[in-house]
Amino acid sequence: MSYISQEIDNAAAIKKNGFILDLSDLQYMKDIDEENEVYLITEDLKKVFFDSTEDRLDLKSIDYIVISGDFVEYGNDEEAFEKAFNFISMLSKECNIPFEKVVIVPGNHDLSWTITMDAYKLAIGTPTATDKVVDNIGNDLFYLKRNDEIWRQKFANYSKFLYEKLYGTPFPPNPKEQLKVITGNFISDRKIGFFMINTSAETDQFNREITYFDLESLIKASREYKDNNMIKIAVGHHPANLVNGYGDDIPFVNALQNEDFKIYLHGHVHRDISLDCFNPQNINPNIIMIGSGALSVNKKGMWPGIPQRYNVIRIKDINDTKKILLTVNTRQREYIGSHWQPAYIYYNEPNKTMSNIWNGIV
Repeated sequence: MSYISQEIDNAAAIKKNGFILDLSDLQYMKDIDEENEVYLITEDLKKVFFDSTEDRLDLKSIDYIVISGDFVEYGNDEEAFEKAFNFISMLSKECNIPFEKVVIVPGNHDLSWTITMDAYKLAIGTPTATDKVVDNIGNDLFYLKRNDEIWRQKFANYSKFLYEKLYGTPFPPNPKEQLKVITGNFISDRKIGFFMINTSAETDQFNREITYFDLESLIKASREYKDNNMIKIAVGHHPANLVNGYGDDIPFVNALQNEDFKIYLHGHVHRDISLDCFNPQNINPNIIMIGSGALSVNKKGMWPGIPQRYNVIRIKDINDTKKILLTVNTRQREYIGSHWQPAYIYYNEPNKTMSNIWNGIV
């Protein structure tokens, strides 16, 4: 078991506020105009404010771009991956952000089902846990035997067209080696650390809903960074479902809390689960979960009443070695190619009004 660590040496002056652009679910296809998508989001970012309409966000103030998986609609579509990379390249240039400060994780749409299907071959005998039983014929048991070496190549396009272009190294095929950590100076004397996990590592055509949280690698990587001045953020594609959770959802969140992670950023919420997983007002005093909606998924992938969304996150130093002030500004639109606007989804108790801005100390 191992993980990849990348330290970023920031020479920028000490500041009190840090900003993260939080995106997910690009789900690019050949007909999406990535140049127009960059134009629309950068124009909207210029309208973003947190405390005053007079104090608007400067694109150059954004410190990191996080994209939580599902870069393409189909993992075999090389042209779509190229479009997704062009989008990232143009957006990072507009924000003056180097590739090493772009945080990406794969989603369930980013793997190739052609590869995973080719990894299964019909066999007879006794299946293992990774094989797929087909049927009994007489006294014989037929099953699909999985070739793990082939099966683990399912993120080859994600590696070639995104990961390698951003980080200069291939995405490891072994799930136990896929966790990557990006750290750097952030606000005041505090560092930030993004722990990037592949929650789609066990997904294939037979296991479409399975979520994978590599707790062993996450905890091991976390304990490499015991500095109280580091703001630790976990990034994955799938939300952790604490109500109807299965697998390692609850142990994963328990580990995040006990390892002093402040935020879990995720995507995969362009359907009805948006109502449960989107909103940081579903507050946990120890960790905030923030879901980014589908940025440019087509209408077929959207449910009525669930618009496309993204977040701008501000992290502010409050002179407390263990706490930060977290502010989330959420933007939304109805469909690809339309303009973005504020998403009035947060309830402001003092004013009894709805707002697109949420504040909390964590």
